[in-house]
Amino acid sequence: MLNPAVEVPAVQDLHRLLLLTVKQVRALHATVSALMADVAALRRTVLQDEEDILDYKNNLLTTLETARPLVGEAMQSYDEMIQQIEESGRYCN
Repeated sequence: MLNPAVEVPAVQDLHRLLLLTVKQVRALHATVSALMADVAALRRTVLQDEEDILDYKNNLLTTLETARPLVGEAMQSYDEMIQQIEESGRYCN
């Protein structure tokens, strides 16, 4: 779990930080894209008849309901970290 209470250190080189951040986002995007393609292929392979599709939809809805609070908590933590970073930028030129 991310800890938004951790102080954001002063950034000396914003250009380097931005470059590293974009590289990490790029890597995450590639990973998510590969995962989405894999899941789509699995769905096409496994879900052949209507009963399988109905079971899948029910399981998906159940899983989403379980995951929703966890995702919400993570997003709130990210929002708090973003706010801290924005506020710390007000004190630096």
